[in-house]
Amino acid sequence: MRTVNRFGKKILSLLTAAVMTAGLLTGCGAEQDYGKDVITLRWVTFGTAVPDDLQKIVKKANEYSAEKIGVVVNLEFQPSEMLNLIMASGEYYDMIFTSTWANVFNNQVAKGMFYDISGIVRDETPELYDKIGEYWEAAEYEGGLYAVPTLKDMGSEMMFRLNSDYFEKEKGMTIPESMSFEDLEPYLEAYKKDFPHKYPIGMDKSGFPGYSNLQEPVIGNILGIPYELDTPKVVPFWENENVIGKFRLLHKWYELGYISPDVAAMEFSAIDHDSPVRFGVAWRGYLGYSNPADWGFNVKTSIYAGPYISKATEQGAMTAICAGCTEEKARAALRYLQLLGSDTKFRDILAYGIEGEHFNYLPNGTILRTQRGSDCYSTSLYQTGSVVTASVESVSEDFLNDPDQWDKVFEGYKEYGIRSKSKGFVYDQSRKEDIIATINAIYLNYSTDLVTGTSDPDVVIPKMKAEMEAAGLDELLEDIQSELDKYLAENPD
Repeated sequence: MRTVNRFGKKILSLLTAAVMTAGLLTGCGAEQDYGKDVITLRWVTFGTAVPDDLQKIVKKANEYSAEKIGVVVNLEFQPSEMLNLIMASGEYYDMIFTSTWANVFNNQVAKGMFYDISGIVRDETPELYDKIGEYWEAAEYEGGLYAVPTLKDMGSEMMFRLNSDYFEKEKGMTIPESMSFEDLEPYLEAYKKDFPHKYPIGMDKSGFPGYSNLQEPVIGNILGIPYELDTPKVVPFWENENVIGKFRLLHKWYELGYISPDVAAMEFSAIDHDSPVRFGVAWRGYLGYSNPADWGFNVKTSIYAGPYISKATEQGAMTAICAGCTEEKARAALRYLQLLGSDTKFRDILAYGIEGEHFNYLPNGTILRTQRGSDCYSTSLYQTGSVVTASVESVSEDFLNDPDQWDKVFEGYKEYGIRSKSKGFVYDQSRKEDIIATINAIYLNYSTDLVTGTSDPDVVIPKMKAEMEAAGLDELLEDIQSELDKYLAENPD
């Protein structure tokens, strides 16, 4: 088993820095005496704010886990910059959030910051090992396993969010479960005809959510691997019709007045609340976009792309164990994660709070948050462990969700999921970091206008391409493809 020894110099700083952490904690402690044989873990997860009722909820959870497995936690919510600071400073923790977007897994595991659990996970927590199944590949690195993937939406599905009261009831149109990007146009045309001075697409300067998921990213949104290719090839986004075709349509819709002329400067708060068409990224059966109380009208979603599944999407949320942990602590962390992934009663505490105070169970087996739950413990499930083990949340007593939602989502991945063929390839950006920095800066000069439809891609992209080529784009593409080909040869089916 490869664990701590290869990381020698880092471990001393990890252990000695533990005494420095008290002033940085933003969570709660496990001050209660749970017994001398109970192991306490410092668990740092992602969060931009600390829920008001965190302490009482973790106390409740600790009482449960102490009795069940003899493990309790000090749970903290930390923003991305603090996660990075904890890692960079060598500050000690036992478990920490890692992903493709916060505390980036590929960067940290390459530095030797995480514990290799491959030698202990099967015998210590066989139920956890079996539950994760094929998704363990997200946590693999050079033959080891360095995190526990969070089972959640493992693929990326992009959707339209449409006002069904208007389109279906008033106009007699049908909103299908899925349609193409092009299929949206008749809905936009109908609304613009009825309301010529309004803009049917509700969008701000960030563009339409999901465009970054239309190809497997290699260098941000600039270079990626089209999911549709049988043989993986890295291309600029303008060579991927799945991406550039949507930018062309957006510009067409902008010219037709379906998008606000001020969109490239608009903040989210400026979007017309009555806009009948918006975009979203979620999963089939997700009702968070559909609560009529939020919008004043009924909403239906229609999938236009995905689910796209890659190592990057599977790494959307994971929990890693500190490389400086003792084996006893590492095993305790795995037992805790196994409990979160198998015991719905326990999982619901950290997911939603205390029954009767923060949430209540509904007759169909779903849960409904109380007002206090919404105000004082409004967290996302991925922040505190397995999503699929938690009870499904309903929007209201009259707007119930499917309690078997996650079974159907994962069945869908097997039935129509579009899987990456790159086998988890990750390019080492330090090989060409100067070129990458320059082309990223060039992209940022044009991206807002592109992703909002404000600019014509066929006019702007030749300029962008010329600037990037002058900065070394072809050299970068050649190097990435060479590394990808080598990686695929070394990792045959």
